[in-house]
Amino acid sequence: MKSHPGAPSQLDAEYADPTALRVRIETHRRFSEHPHDPQADVLAAIDLAGTEYLADIGCGDARFLASLAEAGHQGPLVGVDTAATMVAAAAIIPGVRGILADATRMPFEDNTFDILTARHMLYHVPEPAAALTEFRRTTKPGGTVVLVVNRPGNTPRIRELITAHAATYGIDPTTAPPYTVDSESLPPLLEAAFGTAQLLYRDNALVFETPEPLIRFAESLFTFDGITPGHPARPAILTDLTADIEDWFRYHPGEAWRDPKGYLVATSKVAV
Repeated sequence: MKSHPGAPSQLDAEYADPTALRVRIETHRRFSEHPHDPQADVLAAIDLAGTEYLADIGCGDARFLASLAEAGHQGPLVGVDTAATMVAAAAIIPGVRGILADATRMPFEDNTFDILTARHMLYHVPEPAAALTEFRRTTKPGGTVVLVVNRPGNTPRIRELITAHAATYGIDPTTAPPYTVDSESLPPLLEAAFGTAQLLYRDNALVFETPEPLIRFAESLFTFDGITPGHPARPAILTDLTADIEDWFRYHPGEAWRDPKGYLVATSKVAV
């Protein structure tokens, strides 16, 4: 659920093309200080038998569902997103159904799913509590709901640099879509919706030894700081930011750029 009906155009534009999302996924895979594998954490939490009816809400480019299908999962698999390109990515996977829908108004009957996952999406939903209510409604009693959200202020160094450059071109970062929930604010919402949750916190950092991957990663974040894909100043901002990052490495020889990050995997059972 990378965007939603009525959302600011930044998110709609961001997820119309999966390129930036893929850059971010690959960056976290290759440049994390410690092993970064939220998918493995989710799989451990849901403990699949292989026959469950599973929905992945905010499925993105559907690589999670593809991995389940390739591993031989026999139960129904559904990918839900509000970006048509992401739904199409899910729909082309054999054994997977793609559904265009909002997380707070999903076209499924009560008690449909054995397992529901929502990975790195809830913070884009304007009313996360309403989405949690919907997750509970559509998951069977005894079923499992697993959520992944980021820690507050992930990668603050690069985000500060991006917003500073955006401001020089008159872009107010407060106009970007806000993050509505994080690893600190989610647990109380889960308690209200489900009663209890198991919480797994993963703290980490991105570490860059050279400027190029940091520049690519920074560009992949532009939309979240108000620099939309079609903004006329976007090329100039990228040029200025590139120069700043290259200068940092030039004046810090032998030093790596380190930016802290982390996420929470929260697992709740629906009461029987």
